[in-house]
Amino acid sequence: LVQAGMDVHTELGYTCTQESWWLTPACAALGNNWTDECIPVLDDDWGYVKADLYKEMARSGMRLAKLTVGYDSHYELIVNFQHRALFHWWDTASTSLGRGPVIVNMPARLGSGEPPTKFVYAPALAASEQLKVLVTNLLIQNDKLDQILKLAATAIDAKLFDDNPQMFQKVACDWLRANPELVASWLPDSRACPPGQAYDESTSQCAICPTGTYSARNESTLLRECVLCPPGSFCLEGGTSPVLCPKGSYANASGQGECMRCLPPGYADTLGSIDCKSCKLIIAGGTTSFAAATSKDDCTCPERTYYRRDSGCTPCTEGLSCPGGLESPWQAEGYYARLLPEYGMDNKEWFEIFKCHADVRRCPHAQLGVCSEGREGLACTTCKAGLTSRDDGTCAECEGNDPALFALACLGVPAAVVGLYLLLDNDLVAKQPHTVLLVGIIGSMIMGVLQQLGTIASTSIEWVDPVSSMLDMLMVFSFEIEVLRVGCIASFSPLLLYVGKLCMALMMLGFMLLVHVAVVLLRHRGRFRDRAPTLIRSIGTLLLVFQIAIAGASIPPFECSTHPNRFTTVARYPTILCGWEDGGQEWQAMAMIGMFSTLLVCAWVAGCLAVIYQLPRQIEKNNEFYMRSFTFLFMRFKPDVYWFTVVPICRNLLVSLAPTLPDATSQLLCLQGLQLLYVIGVAHYSPWRVRLGNYLDCVVTMALLAFLSCASFFVETASTRAVAWLCSILVVFMFFLNATILGVAGFKLWSHKYKKPFSFFLCHHKAGAGAFARLLKIYLTELCSKSLRYRHQKVFVDSDDLKNLEFLFDYVGSQSEHIVVLMSEELLLRPWCMGELVTAHLHQPGLKMVPVRWPDFSRPDDEFISNYSSHVDCSCLLPHNITIQMVQSMLGWLRDLPGLSLPALLTGDALQHISSDIVGGSYARIQDAKGSADILEADSKRNNASGAAVVVIADTSNTESVSTALVLCKMVSPLTTQDPSLTPRYLEKDEDVAESVKTCIFILSNGAFFEASFVKSIIQAARIETMVLPIIAQDGFRFPGKEFLEDYKQRASSMLAPHGILEPPEILVQLISSLFKEIAIVFSPQDYSSTEELLKVKSRAVNDRLMMRQMTRLSPITLHGKEEGASDEMTEPPVIEKDEDANAELCLTPDESELVTELF
Repeated sequence: LVQAGMDVHTELGYTCTQESWWLTPACAALGNNWTDECIPVLDDDWGYVKADLYKEMARSGMRLAKLTVGYDSHYELIVNFQHRALFHWWDTASTSLGRGPVIVNMPARLGSGEPPTKFVYAPALAASEQLKVLVTNLLIQNDKLDQILKLAATAIDAKLFDDNPQMFQKVACDWLRANPELVASWLPDSRACPPGQAYDESTSQCAICPTGTYSARNESTLLRECVLCPPGSFCLEGGTSPVLCPKGSYANASGQGECMRCLPPGYADTLGSIDCKSCKLIIAGGTTSFAAATSKDDCTCPERTYYRRDSGCTPCTEGLSCPGGLESPWQAEGYYARLLPEYGMDNKEWFEIFKCHADVRRCPHAQLGVCSEGREGLACTTCKAGLTSRDDGTCAECEGNDPALFALACLGVPAAVVGLYLLLDNDLVAKQPHTVLLVGIIGSMIMGVLQQLGTIASTSIEWVDPVSSMLDMLMVFSFEIEVLRVGCIASFSPLLLYVGKLCMALMMLGFMLLVHVAVVLLRHRGRFRDRAPTLIRSIGTLLLVFQIAIAGASIPPFECSTHPNRFTTVARYPTILCGWEDGGQEWQAMAMIGMFSTLLVCAWVAGCLAVIYQLPRQIEKNNEFYMRSFTFLFMRFKPDVYWFTVVPICRNLLVSLAPTLPDATSQLLCLQGLQLLYVIGVAHYSPWRVRLGNYLDCVVTMALLAFLSCASFFVETASTRAVAWLCSILVVFMFFLNATILGVAGFKLWSHKYKKPFSFFLCHHKAGAGAFARLLKIYLTELCSKSLRYRHQKVFVDSDDLKNLEFLFDYVGSQSEHIVVLMSEELLLRPWCMGELVTAHLHQPGLKMVPVRWPDFSRPDDEFISNYSSHVDCSCLLPHNITIQMVQSMLGWLRDLPGLSLPALLTGDALQHISSDIVGGSYARIQDAKGSADILEADSKRNNASGAAVVVIADTSNTESVSTALVLCKMVSPLTTQDPSLTPRYLEKDEDVAESVKTCIFILSNGAFFEASFVKSIIQAARIETMVLPIIAQDGFRFPGKEFLEDYKQRASSMLAPHGILEPPEILVQLISSLFKEIAIVFSPQDYSSTEELLKVKSRAVNDRLMMRQMTRLSPITLHGKEEGASDEMTEPPVIEKDEDANAELCLTPDESELVTELF
């Protein structure tokens, strides 16, 4: 191609040699073959303008040969640097044009791979896929290039360029038009899309390839299409090629938009992984410590396991600390790992785990087999030679004062023995003052408590500081000589230490004997026979004082602690294994000695019991020797409970044996049970001779119980078996206790079978006479308490006394003497009331009936009785063997029965008369119901609220509302003793609210606001601005809402005006609304749930509200007109805020709270 270019130029008269061409570095690298491989470029005399283009061609490695044709003066000026301008020139092989051009070095970097054959502006290709297709298809063969060059040469030769500067473009366009087929092969398809997109047939547009696909060119159609991303790779939206999944991730399916991380125990160590490899194939049970692991070297053992070559990752056992990884585990704090001779072998465990029960600080969290500083041996129990134990669990060198502790004990114990003997060497015990006896009692208590604390310290509880250090010091009173730093004097084996403890008691007894001999010789002139009681008394006192320590020193071989391995060790000497097989000779020797010494202790306890048992006989025999010898057993206790000395002796023995129980839970339960039984005995019998000793003993024992309760928090794992046994014992105890109580109750029932528990049974209908029944019970109870006949009997009201409906009729027929029938309007329509009356009828004449008829009660006629089954469904009575015929027979009998009549206007005086007639039996003489009512009406006119500061106002036409008011007065009055002025008085009908009234309690019931007397009282209370306290007396009380007030506004005038109430309805509405600005209290005696206790609680709430004197006051009103500034519109009812604290103050039940919420 280069040669063809030179030939054309030669024909046109130009001289073009090979040395005239500028070659790009890639072209020059071909040597002499450059003319066959390089792309020729013919440039005109303005070629320097394209310098940047040629520079990029050179840098990209294009094989290009450039020839500049043409020359003019401007070119020469630039070459001669007349304008001092930077000019790109190319170093050619000749000095054409006779110039010496300045060489500008081109970049030395060449392109990699195949050399480019086309040079195109990259942004243009990126912007247009069709342009890229065009450039890709554009290809001009040599013969076609020859044609173009000849056409260009002809145009140059004809100097057509002078007339048309665009002649080269014209030549190119003419040639393109002359070759339409060739041009058509270059043009791109209209469906060609840019990278990252593909042609969408549905929209006839290019669309971005979605996530999980990439845009790829179809080699056959040269069009781009979206291809699913293959497994092991991922494709983002608009991608042009799949991206291999990095190490640590995988894609196991086609069309993935992202690669998933390998989760433990997986890893991926190659690019483009389809799945993760498992560490379990590398290490049994292995995993990775993080996600997206990239190598098998990341495989390790998980947390709570450790690595063994034979079994891989092995679960961490108790006593080991396994953070994971491939390193050896560590021993956990409080555990010791004893290394076995096979240490380092891979086919078995190379260690055994022991728990450091004595002190967890001795065994730190460290590598296997490591102890705290200065310690060694099994469970890090012993100190190294020349070291002594410290409070922090380590062993340190003995200090100068360490041996002094042992020396002080060696001097102090004999001195104490001498002092005890001299104190007891006195036969005149009776002449000693109580102060000396109290000192002795307190001293024995102190020694007992100190030894008990030492025993508690030796249990399996893992104490912590500061209590741990305190208990360690107190263990010296339990003969724990290690506390005295004996290691600073000499080294002792566990067996020697154990024998040394037991010998301490023998040495004290031997020293006591020596003191006795010396005192008898020096003080009593050798009368050993006469002084024998003193020796017995001294030795007995010494054994009694140190009973817990001596018994506790005998049992260490049997206090065995369990370890995570199969072994058990002696709790106090962990270097010795327990058991006849594992323990060895040292444990066997300790066990034999321990059993013998324990038998001696038990024999001593049995001897004490025998002495106490013989005491009454010896007193009868006046055995002075006996009394002088064994005063140490009974002189501390009162003569009538001399035997109580057995209790502390047995308790101390059992306390000392408690550490032998298998675990801390059972040990604690045993100790708590012993202390509880002991303190119950002391509280019941008060056995100590000095009264203060009883109080002190109870306080100390309760403190020990509290200490043991707190100790339960130190128990890491509770023994469910021990707790189960305790629960079983408690269940059995409760069963026998209930059986005993049942037997006692049965005996009492049998012994009182001729005296019924209830004097009066109140038969009533809750809705019609519930409040009246409560009121009547109050009056009857007061009268019965003054009667010799009924003093020990009660009045039955179902809300107080009925616990089981099945026993209802039994209360009527078998446990009551009188049945008071409160005959309200609907009583005969209640089947259960009929059942009560039938039962009473069946028990005639032994059961007396007292009818009290309401004013609106209608006696049943023959038609009602005969058709009773059509009026009332009595099927609920059939299971109790009560038929409809029994009911009809009872109704006929009840109709003609004489009784009392309730006045239409109920007052307290009327109730007093009715109650007196019922208790006195005068009702039997009243034949005319009307006459009795007239008598009570006359009494009802008496005024009883004059001068009162607190009045209770109710709807006087409503018997239940009046009864509620009277019940409230009765129950609140006893609570006002601190301020009698707060005693509430019932405001009777037509009685005015006096000026002295400070608080009005309004009993709210349905219809009360239409009752003239009630409304009149509200108006009078508002006139004097009294405080108000609303009381809800009915469950179904209708709160005066907007509709009610609108209706009330329309009806009030017509209903109240005839009674002299002429205030405008708007004023009345304001007054009614203002009542509810104070939070109401629910006080409903007629409710079945309103027991006497609940009503007392409500009464206290009312009294508390009265005492606070902070209730809402009624606003003053203008009678017969509007208040100044009042609006013509109806006042909206006030919004009563629900106050949870107020409900809490009232002690409302959930049902009552719900009612208050609904009302307000």
